[in-house]
Amino acid sequence: MKAYLGCDIGKTRTENQDSIRAESFPDGVLAFVCDGMGGMQNGSAASKIAIAAAEERFRSEYQTGMAADAVCELLRSCAIEANQKVYQAAVRSEMRARMGTTLVGVFARDQEFCTVNVGDSRAYLLPKEGEMKQLTVDHTVVQLLYEQGMIAAEERATHARRNELIRAIGVSSRVLADTQTLPFSAGDRILLCSDGLYSMVPDTRIAELMRQEQPEQLPELLIAEANNCGGRDNISVILLTD
Repeated sequence: MKAYLGCDIGKTRTENQDSIRAESFPDGVLAFVCDGMGGMQNGSAASKIAIAAAEERFRSEYQTGMAADAVCELLRSCAIEANQKVYQAAVRSEMRARMGTTLVGVFARDQEFCTVNVGDSRAYLLPKEGEMKQLTVDHTVVQLLYEQGMIAAEERATHARRNELIRAIGVSSRVLADTQTLPFSAGDRILLCSDGLYSMVPDTRIAELMRQEQPEQLPELLIAEANNCGGRDNISVILLTD
């Protein structure tokens, strides 16, 4: 399993508040994307704290060959640990409720992978054969309105409240993280990204690029595509493939 990473400030922001990380293990690869929020320095600090805490927790407790359900629980505890560290930092700096971050993570190995997410950074799966699928559900007001039948699916991308999160790392003393386990086959590609990518580039175009291009080139090409479409936010991309 290999990871290919890219992170860019975009064309309009003055600071990059995203943090990304990928680490190899004897039987798999761990990857995280965090998109900071709460003002420039606060958001940057939150994403850095969260990603370091999550990686440290996973590395300290993971054991080679751990069962998938145990990996999911470990990823959940990584999100909880990240939440505590960011929340404590916010309280110390008197930035409570003004410092937070999204978090999406994957641990992938030969036949399966586990995901965790809080917020609206996403995980996608592009199978060797078939259509690309969004694996994570955005924790946003707009997604909630859609699930309640109050807006149509196509309204989510342009709705005035599309950037409002209902869950995030660090804004409360407790956090609820979603996890899942999915099969992984040879030739499949997993994409983690911040909203700086998918808010600029339609999923159909992301899938097209992922299908056509070599994996080592994809992060740079996806970032360039987002910037060509306006680059209104920081852009983070991690591609995992065999």
